[in-house]
Order: sequence, then C-alpha cells, then structure tokens
Amino acid sequence: METDLQLIDNIFVDVSSKDDKIRYSALQTLLTLTENKVDWVYDKWYDLVDKLESDNSYQRSIGFMLLANLSKSDADNRMHEILKKMIQLFDDEKFITSRQCIQNIWKIAIGNSNHKVQIMAELQKTYYENAHINKHGNLIKQDVIFSMNKIYQSDNDNNVLLKIHALIDAETDAKFVKVLKKILL
Repeated sequence: METDLQLIDNIFVDVSSKDDKIRYSALQTLLTLTENKVDWVYDKWYDLVDKLESDNSYQRSIGFMLLANLSKSDADNRMHEILKKMIQLFDDEKFITSRQCIQNIWKIAIGNSNHKVQIMAELQKTYYENAHINKHGNLIKQDVIFSMNKIYQSDNDNNVLLKIHALIDAETDAKFVKVLKKILL
C-alpha cells in the first residue's frame, strides 16, 4: 500500500509540472485511476481543492476534473463543502476551463444524487448566463446538454429529460436544434 501511495504522490508531483507533456501524461494517468473508486481520495482531496483557486487555468481544470472523478469515492460527502466553488468555474475567465468544468460536472451529480438537483439548476442557468455565452454560446449550450444528458443516462429520470427538451425546444435556429438533438443519441 505504501508503494501505491508513493506512486500516487509522484504522479501528483507530475500533474503540477510546468512541462506540458509530463503534466498531461500525469493527468491522463490520474483520470484513468479515478474512473473507479479509490481509497486515497482524502489523501489528495485538499491538494485538488487548492487547485480550484490556482492562478494557472490548467491547474484549475485539473483540480476540477479530478475532484469530479473522485466524487464517487467521496464517502464523507466533502463535495458538499466545495460544490459551490466548483460551479463558479463554469464562468472561469479561460473559456477552455469553463468548458471542461461544464463537461465534467455530471460526474458529481451521478456520484452523489444529493447534488443532482443543484447541478441541474446550475446547468440550466449557465445555458443562458455563462460568462462566455455571447462569444461561444453554441459550444457552452452543447456542453450543458451533454452533461445533462449524462445525468439522464445514469438514472433515466424523466424530469431531467424534460428539462433537456425544454432548453432545446426554446432554440429558434433549426440547424442548432439538430446539433443539440444529436447529443442525445
């Protein structure tokens, strides 16, 4: 077990590297490791929470994506303490960070159903009010529908499906409606 924690420690050093190749490789390794529940979730929890406020947008994205993956391992429901901070990253100054957060939030909703209602409400809000909506509205909207659809697929909750269709049906551009509907396939 100690060797495993030492390995995790080393990967966490690499995920903070300034070298893009080292950082990316470490992130991919951690994302793969956290696809399933892990027992080291709280050994690294607060390191990842700190990344949410990093000056570096890559580190904010890394913190968000890994915490989202780790939500399934969060038996103590520490996510409750940081969910608001995570949702604020939907409006991150960096467009790519904003998108990555919206694209990964569904993992928290299915990792802990207590968060589903709040996450759904925030996704609906960001569909119209995201910081990047004027410049990149179609991409933000696609990300929102993607995450909402992932939530729907996890539990087949018809209320979620109704909310998805309400957003899509409110669109006036027929071509864009088709794009959104393709996400649901």
